[in-house]
Amino acid sequence: MTLRLRHLRMRAHTSAGPYGADFPFEPGLNVIWADNTKGKSTCMQAMLYALGLEKMLSPVRAVPLPHAMTSYLLRDDESQLEVSSSYVELEIENRAGTVVTVHRPVKQLGVDTRLVTVFFGPLLSQPSERFESRQFFVRDPGAFQREDGFLHFLEDFMGWDMPAVRKYEGPEGKLPLETVFPLFWVEQKTGWSQIPAAIPTYFRVREVQKRAVEFIMNLDVHKLELERQRLLEKIAENAKAWRVLLDEMDRLARRNGGQLSSLPKAPTIEAAQIDLWSLSIFEAEQWTPVDELIAGLRARVLALLAADVPTVGATAEALSEKLDTLGRDVDRANLERIEIHQARQLKDADIASLERRVALLKEDLVKNQDVQRLQRYSGSSGKLTPDHCPTCEQSLVDALLSQEVLEAVMPIDDNIEYIRSQLRMFGDILAREQGDQRRLEELEAAAGRKIADLYAQIRTVRADLQGPSGAPSAAVIEERVRAEARIRDLDGLVAMLNETAGRLHTLAAELGDLHEALGELPSDKMSQDDRAKLAALTNSLRQLARAFGFTTFSPDELTIDEDSYRPQKEGYEIGFETSASDAIRLKWAYQLGLLELSQEYDTGHPGLLVLDEPRQQSSSKVSFGELLERAAQYRLGSQQVIVSTSEDFDTITPILSGLNCRKIIFSGYVLQPLSSAN
Repeated sequence: MTLRLRHLRMRAHTSAGPYGADFPFEPGLNVIWADNTKGKSTCMQAMLYALGLEKMLSPVRAVPLPHAMTSYLLRDDESQLEVSSSYVELEIENRAGTVVTVHRPVKQLGVDTRLVTVFFGPLLSQPSERFESRQFFVRDPGAFQREDGFLHFLEDFMGWDMPAVRKYEGPEGKLPLETVFPLFWVEQKTGWSQIPAAIPTYFRVREVQKRAVEFIMNLDVHKLELERQRLLEKIAENAKAWRVLLDEMDRLARRNGGQLSSLPKAPTIEAAQIDLWSLSIFEAEQWTPVDELIAGLRARVLALLAADVPTVGATAEALSEKLDTLGRDVDRANLERIEIHQARQLKDADIASLERRVALLKEDLVKNQDVQRLQRYSGSSGKLTPDHCPTCEQSLVDALLSQEVLEAVMPIDDNIEYIRSQLRMFGDILAREQGDQRRLEELEAAAGRKIADLYAQIRTVRADLQGPSGAPSAAVIEERVRAEARIRDLDGLVAMLNETAGRLHTLAAELGDLHEALGELPSDKMSQDDRAKLAALTNSLRQLARAFGFTTFSPDELTIDEDSYRPQKEGYEIGFETSASDAIRLKWAYQLGLLELSQEYDTGHPGLLVLDEPRQQSSSKVSFGELLERAAQYRLGSQQVIVSTSEDFDTITPILSGLNCRKIIFSGYVLQPLSSAN
């Protein structure tokens, strides 16, 4: 048992002195009896209020207790007394045997009802003792997440670790306690209306009922789903990082006049595929593998080093011829760059036109799909006619333009398919044009670098021709320096690409681990332990339904849906085909089935069941007696069931007389006058 209620105290101070009630609880069955409207349900709500769980009942911030604790109370003679202040206290115990007492004001001048004081000890059972205390807050944001929030304390006290769940808005968050408590705490007003429970939905948790049942049964299905989703998100992140690295390598190559090939475009776990990449450099009007280019440059440097550096006078004629050649090369390079630039401008214009065309096609597709939707909703045949609007069916005879052009109109379905085919075609063309655009950018960059290199050579040759004839030729020296610099640049480029390729290897290894982890998850959404728990719950549901007198159909036909965890018959959820009383019996069976499941399996159930007025819809006395008799047996398993009822006293007395249970009987109003010492 992760939560046991030991003692509830309610106090209300009036002009006639203090009024109140005490409810000492025991393990096993506890029955609270009082007539209707005498305050029986007030004590059940007071326990929820003390635990800060009133949002289980409603999102309204008002105190969920009736007038007897907030404004006025009625005495047994029906006279009224104004309530000046009031509070509730609840003594609770966890699995480890730790006992704390929770104090929360209901009406107290100058004290906010969001304040909760926890005494670390059995203050109600041992009133003469003094215990340390600490204050917490509830209802405000952070009450479940922060250290000073009471619900955060309660989660820790119960030994729960609420799972992360997805919400309709905002980031993930923990499953709220208020969505789990209805599975073992059935309040009178709405708690009996749904199976498995009337779980609040305003917390905006996706599939909140499933998540709550999975937690209370400690099913692996949600953990597996979250783990599978986490792995898939990691794989998507891996693919994104892969694309970023590919773009980085591509930019490095293009910035240096190169292009990459044989590099895997999609993430792979095969390291050998990554090592197949190669780099080519656009040099001398052709693409040359970088290794060959570097080898040629090294050979040229060695040749220049081996030869003597000639003087300017000895090379003057050759330098003049070289200057003329360089001038012609510059003219051709500039012309080539202009042609490339013009081709790129035309390509940019083509791409812009294609992008506009694709955008218009997408807009047309959406409009046609809207028309198709309206036709489907209105039940029309979907045929367009020249004298009616396809959307509103309004006559178009009086339109200003001739309608003859609409004599042969393509059906809307064919029109949508045609637009989709056009989108595919123009999308392919656009992708091809964008590839050509990138190649033109590479050629233009290479042409720019070539022109810059030619101008540098021209400056050097001119400087040689203008210098002393006996000086060593700067052009020859600069050629060697330029070749050595080019080798350094290419070596650096290859080194950076290799480093980036190394990060691709890391991503490939991570991807392999992710796929391995994903493959280790069971293909079935449920684990074997989950199926065993579901089978045990189904078996308990059938036995309990039979014991409680369920007769709409054979209890052996009852099963639990693996998706919604609701009772079903022949694959269909049980709805209006059951009588109202049988629906209540089925509710009893489900709630007790969850409690019994925790005796046999490791679940998240606290071992506590609270039922406020369980005899709904005039369920038979025999069935109600069976319910109480079954609940009394849970004392042996150290579990606790608290039942409040206003059943006829003469009827319930013989039932309770034969049961080992705690009886808390009120002959009048629950809140009674106390001595001033209390």
